[in-house]
Amino acid sequence: MRRFTLLSSPLDALWLFALAIYALAGAQQIPFHGDESTLIYMGRDYSYLFVEGDLSRLAYDPSWSTSPAEQHLRLLNGTISKTVYGALAQGLGLSPRELNEQWAWNRDYNWNETRGRIPNVELLGRARLASAAQLALAAACFFALLRLTLNRPTAWVASAFFVLHPNILINGRRAMMEGSHLLGLMLVLLAGAWLLQERRWWRYALLGVCAGFALAAKHPNLVACALTLSSCAMLPIWRLLRRQDKGALRDLAGLALAGLIMFAVFLLMNPAWWAAPAQLPALVLDMRADLLRGQIEAFGGYPDFAGQVAGFFQFVFVGARQYFEVAAWAAYEPISAQIANYERSGWAGTLFIGASGRLGLLCLLLALLGAATLWADKRTLPEHRLLLLLWIGGTGLFTLMVTPLPWARYYLPLLPGLIILAAHALVASARWLWRNSRKRAYGIAGLA
Repeated sequence: MRRFTLLSSPLDALWLFALAIYALAGAQQIPFHGDESTLIYMGRDYSYLFVEGDLSRLAYDPSWSTSPAEQHLRLLNGTISKTVYGALAQGLGLSPRELNEQWAWNRDYNWNETRGRIPNVELLGRARLASAAQLALAAACFFALLRLTLNRPTAWVASAFFVLHPNILINGRRAMMEGSHLLGLMLVLLAGAWLLQERRWWRYALLGVCAGFALAAKHPNLVACALTLSSCAMLPIWRLLRRQDKGALRDLAGLALAGLIMFAVFLLMNPAWWAAPAQLPALVLDMRADLLRGQIEAFGGYPDFAGQVAGFFQFVFVGARQYFEVAAWAAYEPISAQIANYERSGWAGTLFIGASGRLGLLCLLLALLGAATLWADKRTLPEHRLLLLLWIGGTGLFTLMVTPLPWARYYLPLLPGLIILAAHALVASARWLWRNSRKRAYGIAGLA
């Protein structure tokens, strides 16, 4: 069995350090998004809980009579980012009353600005650095995942694509949930891959902790958690179906433990759920459905399934960069100036991603080749191949079927999987070319 070490040489450490510097360096230049105001507004929950010690202000209120706007956001969104931003606000000496209000999407930029709905400049800068730091940690976990499951060259190539992808940078650097979202996603996959390498009880527990963190970071991470747990369960279930196998039963019991720990960690990080943990999952699903319906009505969604497929291609394979989802923001001079400054800064990622439909077709071909070569890669542990392909395929299908809006950040969870396939295809092609060039060289030498 291959022993896993994250940093097999000083070059790996230098590489990860360079990736982290790049992720952090552009955080202050990132163009503003209204959801940054909303996430920082939500940071007042930190003060309610850790400064005032008033848990009742976070508890679910079925009557919706106390701070309904805060409760709505509290139930609908993850808790990791807002807790970090609240701690940063407390560190700057800002009370909940001194924090900005949430962004009003039914009003224009000037209306929000004049009413103080843009966050404190220093707090916004620190919050962006905190989000970018989580993005950098996600890149390190991504590198570790590929070192463990595939090989070092693929880890290098894929981690470069990860940190240079414009939409990953745009969303991961902003003071929103995407930095913690990607970190949670990578932690779950890394913990699952490590468990598959050697099934031990404490690795099941670690998987549960990582999955709970991922769910608390952003609820859509439930898809990755479910796919990871499913891939870990397939071999024990197969062994159990073939014959009575006590080892398989132990493995399934370990996965049940991981699932229990996942929900326990999620609840621990969501005090709003403590009063009604059995009722809230259905309520939150309804709330998310209502949110999507409202977004479609307000901003326009895909007209039909063909539109969904075209949007999927545009945002996944072409990688069209998107700084804002609301068309009216194109006319806001401060935002246009920030975008121009950011793209001149040198920290906006590679210019090739999102450049054209032809490059998108090339990316699609690389993804298909990568899936085929990964499926046939005998040097990779079969359980690891299953984990990666099930996660990528399942996430791709889910994203295609349930994404109703042409919004780039809704495709964000699929981008790391696409990057893995493209990087694996490039590395496998390079190896094939190298082997064949050596054979031709030896043949010529033999003839000579």
